[in-house]
Amino acid sequence: MKKIIISNEVTLSQGVSPEEARPIYKKIVECLKAGENVVISFEGMKLMTTAFLNVVIGELYKDYTSEQLNSKLKFEGINQDIAIRIKKVTDNAKSFYKNEPRYNKIVEESINGKNI
Repeated sequence: MKKIIISNEVTLSQGVSPEEARPIYKKIVECLKAGENVVISFEGMKLMTTAFLNVVIGELYKDYTSEQLNSKLKFEGINQDIAIRIKKVTDNAKSFYKNEPRYNKIVEESINGKNI
């Protein structure tokens, strides 16, 4: 079992930017591809944005099912605020990746000024 301590991977125990989240996401994926279980520890985190969590956790739903992630991924050191953000990110990711072509079409039409 691989343990990833988020506060060791970010600056000042703050997970803010998607760019800072990308290396953590890659570590998680490497472990999952190797068949390892992963514990993600949020101990010591002072601040965490949804944008950061979208990359660390949300993008996993692009290539893995909820069942796969539930069996391979565990969290520790979660307070209520982090739990709420993780729930929001996972719910949004499941919905997005289930309907990705539709979401992309809506975004494209909105950007190009077409009515939906």
